[in-house]
Amino acid sequence: MKNLQYPDINALDWSSIQPHVEKLLATELTPENVRDWLQQWSNLESVLKEETSWIYRAITENTADQEADARFKTIVQEIFPKWQVAEQQLKQKWVAVEGYEPDEETSQIFRRFKAEIDLFNEDNIPILTELQLQSKRYQEIIGGLSIQWQDETLTIPQAEALLSERDRSARKSVWLKIMDAYLAKREELNALFLELLEKRRRLAKNAGFSDFRSYQWLQRGRFDYTPEDCAIFHQAIEQKVVPLATEMYAMTARQIGLEQLRPWETGIGSPWLPTVDHHEEPLSPFEDVVELEETGYRVFTQVHPDFGAYFQSMRDGFLDLASRPNKAPGGYMNSFPISGRAYIFMNAVGTHRNFRTLMHEGGHAFHFFEAFQHQSLIWNYHAPLEFAEVASMSMEQLSMPYWRQDAGGVYHEEAYHRAVIEQLTGIVTFLPYMAAVDKLQHWLYTETPEHVSTDDIDRKWSELWDRFLPGIDYSGFEAEKATGWHRKGHIFGSPFYYIEYGLAQMGALQIWRNALSDQEGAVRDYQRALAAGYTRPLPELFKLANVRFAFDSETVGELMDLVRAELEKHV
Repeated sequence: MKNLQYPDINALDWSSIQPHVEKLLATELTPENVRDWLQQWSNLESVLKEETSWIYRAITENTADQEADARFKTIVQEIFPKWQVAEQQLKQKWVAVEGYEPDEETSQIFRRFKAEIDLFNEDNIPILTELQLQSKRYQEIIGGLSIQWQDETLTIPQAEALLSERDRSARKSVWLKIMDAYLAKREELNALFLELLEKRRRLAKNAGFSDFRSYQWLQRGRFDYTPEDCAIFHQAIEQKVVPLATEMYAMTARQIGLEQLRPWETGIGSPWLPTVDHHEEPLSPFEDVVELEETGYRVFTQVHPDFGAYFQSMRDGFLDLASRPNKAPGGYMNSFPISGRAYIFMNAVGTHRNFRTLMHEGGHAFHFFEAFQHQSLIWNYHAPLEFAEVASMSMEQLSMPYWRQDAGGVYHEEAYHRAVIEQLTGIVTFLPYMAAVDKLQHWLYTETPEHVSTDDIDRKWSELWDRFLPGIDYSGFEAEKATGWHRKGHIFGSPFYYIEYGLAQMGALQIWRNALSDQEGAVRDYQRALAAGYTRPLPELFKLANVRFAFDSETVGELMDLVRAELEKHV
């Protein structure tokens, strides 16, 4: 554990925090004492981050927890607004130091803070507070959904597991029940999103931007690529990935005796991924989360002993893997910068997707552990999202050789090949869906009138679905297709956070390509890049992992050729 001196404060009481802020602001800064001053600020920020991590953990583990909800509202409504003002003052104080030149440790922080100074507008503080509360409302709505199935109440993740059943009529019935649960909330979700949209546009206007995309681009620290680059990537996906994905959908349909896949042959949280194949039984890698944890430990240890040790430390109270009522949907990794611990949250119900999610979130966790060990300033613990997702997606591929039972995993020979096929199929079919989600947001925030209707959004989503995912036939279920954007939480809670998955997959596939010829070397390069945290620009982080930050048609095409060639080895 690092020997850092964290202030003794109550993170839910501003009067406890304020003296530490005032001390920092009162310090006369010189180039010589800036580093120590930054560490004091970082330590104070770490205390606040630690508390917010515990609060977020509580409200997602139980969306009906009133005590956690009260703590969440305190931090968002009382602490967050004051801290925003204090942070702005501290950033301005730092960048104004005469004669100061950032070094490798601080250069990326300095660049981000200068951008955030330009973004700041005090009128936006109450709007940002409202947006946080409304984003939580989306989680509450979705986390509260359930269906009745054979005299049992099932959460949506539990119900989704039934979409791999052999009985097609059962799959369709389950899918319809899930869709009915979402459609029952259609008006509420529509109203919520329009409120979010209006507030986001006000944020941008208050900060002096012509549209929310320009504002959010800077807010997300996207210094190394542009909206125009995203359009190039979308086009590359349409040209090089959509045809291969459509082939995959058609092959799956033929294998199960259909002319074309219908939506009840795919997932809910992962609507791009087929849930069925021609085998008698679905992949079932574990029966309960205890077994999942044991397998995860063995597999991560095989990838690298450090990763196994990191995961083992999380088993002492820093994993919440099982699905249950009133638990927020999805999965995530969160970090605790004082405890030095990572935490994984997910909704496991025994499927291969759950196993893959653990591999994915494990990559995020190991990224934090490596950065935490090698960096001292909190702002360097987490890399830009475009590389953070390289950490997680690469772990999925780097762990694949160890999914076999004889290598520490869970699958016998035939099941292992099926799991690899599903993994690679999932990569290919995801990219077009990612492009549709990202293009919807570019359209929403730059091309729509001030009073765009949700009917317009439905039509646009349907158009994008037909363009990028033509292999899944929604005919007769137009309302279910049109409202598919309701089922993507990023659109509600994390605007413009989705292209990162696609860009990162380009890096992860290159790391996997390296591992196919030198697994040990690829893992070494990967670990080196993780340890850098956010001390380098995005292209340099990719370079540390021995890959390129690239997403042009040629690169995308080459990587799809690699996937096709590797798939043929497992068919």
